[in-house]
Amino acid sequence: MSNLTFLNDASVLHNLRSRYSAMLIYTYSGLFCVVINPYKRLPIYTDSVATMFMGKRRTEMPPHLFAVSDEAYRNMLQNHENQSMLITGESGAGKTENTKKVIAYFAVVGASQTKQEGEKKVTLEDQIVQTNPVLEAFGNARTVRNNNSSRFGKFIRIHFSKQGKVASCDIEHYLLEKSRVIRQAPGERCYHIFYQIYSDFIPTLKKDLLLDRPLRDYWFVAQAELTIDGVNDKEEHQLTDEAFDILNFSKEEKANCYKL
Repeated sequence: MSNLTFLNDASVLHNLRSRYSAMLIYTYSGLFCVVINPYKRLPIYTDSVATMFMGKRRTEMPPHLFAVSDEAYRNMLQNHENQSMLITGESGAGKTENTKKVIAYFAVVGASQTKQEGEKKVTLEDQIVQTNPVLEAFGNARTVRNNNSSRFGKFIRIHFSKQGKVASCDIEHYLLEKSRVIRQAPGERCYHIFYQIYSDFIPTLKKDLLLDRPLRDYWFVAQAELTIDGVNDKEEHQLTDEAFDILNFSKEEKANCYKL
């Protein structure tokens, strides 16, 4: 956008609209990368696409979150300095999804070993990626603007070895919307995990948690919507439960999380 002849609100918006119409959702503006949420899945985040951006300068490839991520990764290796990426925007802008794509990219580029086809060994990179289903289950909810809105802030640190391989990761959380546990506005839901528990993916879970009444009878989670169009809570609970396993949670630890 910095190359526009006339740099004003109208020309910037026209440029973004034209690119969005062609499903070019990423646009550079100086050091920044502007993203417009397409509200649908695009085939631009696969491992093969990530490989295309590895080691390339930002000007060599079309605007993409992977290009920004790779630039930060290369600067870290070359300058031996910590790098930061700030993903910000209004509710529904796509912050959660883009954060997941950044993590997935670093998991690919910083993989400590190449997994053989069909191999089921859990790697550190797998575990880092699988923190997302758990965090979303317990910290995301449906709002009037976003079916999977993060109701908390998070600061994610990914640590790399001198060779550029992923070494560890830690996550700090901030400002969880605690009031949502007991009150939801019209058209919204409480946190996903409550509805996942009632999806019967684990047939005995409701009994184990002494939940013997219909979900609608529990006022704290049934003040507004109980379902989300296009979302299967049973499938989502399966992803959450499998993520716990990949993160090496024991059965007792998983049960304690559900009891919360």
